[in-house]
Amino acid sequence: MILSRFTADTWQRLAPIAAPFPKQNKHCGRFHVVQQGGAHETQAVLVTDADVVNWLTDLDDNES
Repeated sequence: MILSRFTADTWQRLAPIAAPFPKQNKHCGRFHVVQQGGAHETQAVLVTDADVVNWLTDLDDNES
């Protein structure tokens, strides 16, 4: 499960096995991945829908 900008109540409902409640991080793109009873902070790439469509359909983009 991936959670971002959650409250303590939401954490308790969705990830009670991953205690204690992690400290919030207001940095854009920061998420907590809950896996096998633990929570791991990670950075995700934030893109718009249009960026994704362009990335997937641009045949001239050699970096994809």
